[in-house]
Amino acid sequence: MQSSSSQPPLERGRACSRCRPLNHFEQRCDGERPACGQCARADRAEDCEYLDGPGPTQNQILEEQIIGLEGRIAALSAGSAPMTLTDPYAAWHEAQRTAQNNNDPMRALVRHFIQYATELGFFMHIHRFLDRVFSPGSSHSNSLRILLNVIYLIGAKLSNNPQVQAQEQAYLNRALQHLPAALPEDPRGAVYVMQAEVLLANYFFNSGRQLEGVYHTNAAVSIAMASRLHMIRSSRRSRTTADATTYRLPPPADTVEEGERINGFWTVFILDRCWAVATGSAPAFTDDESTGTQIDTPWPRDLAAYHSHPFPAEYRSARTVQAFISGAESDANLASQSMLAMHAKAAILYEGAARLASGYGPCECSALSHLTSQAALATLDSRIERFKQALPRVDRLDPARVDVLRAALLVHALTHCATIQLHTPLVQDRVTANSRTYLAAHAAVKALRGVNLAILNCVNPFFGILWGSVGRVIGQGIGTARRMRAAGPSGSAHAPAAPVPDERMLQAELDRLAMAMEQTAPFSPLMGACCYA
Repeated sequence: MQSSSSQPPLERGRACSRCRPLNHFEQRCDGERPACGQCARADRAEDCEYLDGPGPTQNQILEEQIIGLEGRIAALSAGSAPMTLTDPYAAWHEAQRTAQNNNDPMRALVRHFIQYATELGFFMHIHRFLDRVFSPGSSHSNSLRILLNVIYLIGAKLSNNPQVQAQEQAYLNRALQHLPAALPEDPRGAVYVMQAEVLLANYFFNSGRQLEGVYHTNAAVSIAMASRLHMIRSSRRSRTTADATTYRLPPPADTVEEGERINGFWTVFILDRCWAVATGSAPAFTDDESTGTQIDTPWPRDLAAYHSHPFPAEYRSARTVQAFISGAESDANLASQSMLAMHAKAAILYEGAARLASGYGPCECSALSHLTSQAALATLDSRIERFKQALPRVDRLDPARVDVLRAALLVHALTHCATIQLHTPLVQDRVTANSRTYLAAHAAVKALRGVNLAILNCVNPFFGILWGSVGRVIGQGIGTARRMRAAGPSGSAHAPAAPVPDERMLQAELDRLAMAMEQTAPFSPLMGACCYA
């Protein structure tokens, strides 16, 4: 290949698409194909495209498809009849058959996203949503288009096509550009915008951009509160100013739409509770009866259950979170509840443990408030243990349901980390073989045994925080073992001998945990940072 300095400059307009916008580079583009020398030297060969080829480039196809999808706006009136459930898969299946013929890149992005939608916080009925998006002649509101742009963003990130991956920032810019104006224009689309905020929050958390993740989490919480999603089927009347909100949702069209709102609320609740601990802040959901922000919404179900076993018309609920944390609600039927309900309950215990532990003073003689007393610790510790015992075992779940397996692993890890949070101030870094923190970390790693780690290539971003905590406890156990072995029997003559941790077993557990984290690290900068910290 000739150098760009030894060959005559290209005719204007013949440079590749990457060099062309930079006028002084156009003289340096050597026109080599499939990638010019300038792009090859910049390690951007995958972005080098020529616009004088026989057909459109991949980037042009993507842009045309985006414009085409947006051009369907207002094709039908807003008062269209609600979609029935007689065959919710029909339109999507037909769209898939069509997509196989025209190689629609937008549908490819959606397919990439759908594989891991649950892990990233998608709470809507997936088949109804896809039918709504891809049915011939369907109309897209501004709110729905914003959600689609976020889905395209995540689909591009999950794609194994470098040219598609290169469009990630463009999709992000498009989604963020239109987000601020969504709600005032389309109050009915508040749930779509809330869904978009949840996906963006997880996208930013996964990317290690914590501040932006917190921003979008708070935006989702604001929509949920303003839409009174914390009081669905409440037996009490709200006394908050949210009654006058412009985001008031109309009554749900059917039981599944009500289920989407219930599941949406709890998805936002989990996001708020968990990341409040990770960022050292207070949860935005206060659950305070005196201010009218109490949470009365019933526990979430699998979306299909809202159709097959809908709530009775007269069903009402109250103090959902408070009844669970106090133990007034039994765990007897926990295994038959949805994974989302288990996840929400685990998040309550995790945040409660972190809040209680944060009140511990710098020394054992410090005065404790009533929230951080030994009685409060024992009560919460007992609540966590009862919840653990009622959880379904990971090794008894259907291995073919990888989405359920990933969700179950997350619930178990979150619950074991609640124990770690609660007992860390007592144990500190002296982790012996019978320390409560080590026993919890050991159980979290044990849950990974027998699991094909290949299913963990894309997981909920909070796994990074949880597995990082587990890894630190195991590392402390290894350090304790080495110090105790170095001190010998005389080192503990003044106190009862504590069992020395098995360093070989601890190292094996740490290796297993590292393998799980490395499986996800290529997709998740957050996981990579936690893995190699």
